[in-house]
Amino acid sequence: MKRLAIAIMLIGVSAGSALAYSSPFAGTWKLNVKMSKFTGDTFTYTESAKGFHYSNGSTISYDFAMDGKDYTILPGRTMAWTKVGDHAWEVVAKNEDKVLSKTHREISADGKKMISSYVEYRPDGKTVTESDVYDRVSGSHGLAGKWKDVKVQAATDVMTITTPSAGQFELSVPSYKQTISGPTDGTPVEIKGPTIPPGAMASYKALAPEKWEYSITLKGKAYVKGVMTVSAGGKMLTDTSWVPEKEAEKTVAVYDKS
Repeated sequence: MKRLAIAIMLIGVSAGSALAYSSPFAGTWKLNVKMSKFTGDTFTYTESAKGFHYSNGSTISYDFAMDGKDYTILPGRTMAWTKVGDHAWEVVAKNEDKVLSKTHREISADGKKMISSYVEYRPDGKTVTESDVYDRVSGSHGLAGKWKDVKVQAATDVMTITTPSAGQFELSVPSYKQTISGPTDGTPVEIKGPTIPPGAMASYKALAPEKWEYSITLKGKAYVKGVMTVSAGGKMLTDTSWVPEKEAEKTVAVYDKS
C-alpha cells in the first residue's frame, strides 16, 4: 500500500521567494506513469498475539486481525482485513468513517508472489483501479514474511502550482481536493483536504531555482522526505521521495508540464 501511504499526505513542492510569478515550478503538471518508478519498497508481516503485525521498517507499524474490524494504522486512518480464501483477503482502508479504498490481496499457489488489486475512491467522486505485485523476500507461505513491490499499475494524476506573490506558493491536487499554501522559507504549514489526517504538515526549502527539498510530517513525526527538480527546459518535474531510514527505496514520480 505504498501509494496509499504516500497519498495520505501527498504534497511537496514550492517556489523560491525571488521567483514569484516566474518560478519554473509554476504550472499544471501531469503524472507520466511510464517514466515514473514506484517499485522497490519493502514491508513485513509477522504473526502476533492479535493476528498479524505490519511494519514498513520505519514509520508505519500496527497490529491487526482478520476479523473485518477497523484497526488504526495512522491517526484518523484505519484498515479492516477479512479472509475470503486460504490465501486471499479483502482489505478496506478508511479515513474516519469514509472508505478510501477496497483491496483484494491474494498469494500465488507457490507462495512466492502476492497480487494486490484495489479500487481507490477519490474525493472528487471518481474511482481509480490500480494494482501491485510483490515478490516474497522471506517466509515460506501465507502472509507472514517480507515482501518487495516489483510491479505497479498506477493511474495518472494532475497537480497545479501557482506563485501568487514573492515568497508564497499554492499547490493543489484536484482529484484529492488537497491544497497547501504558505511561505517558501522552510516553515511547516498545514496540508488541507478532506482525506488528510489531522496534524499533517509540510515544510520545503529552495536549494536552487529548479530544485527544492521537502519533508512531510504527521503530528511532528517525519513520514516522507524528498527532492523535486524541474528540467532545464522547464517541461518536466521529477519528484524523488523516500521514507525516513529507507533512502535506498526511493520513489521517482515524473510529471510533464501541460
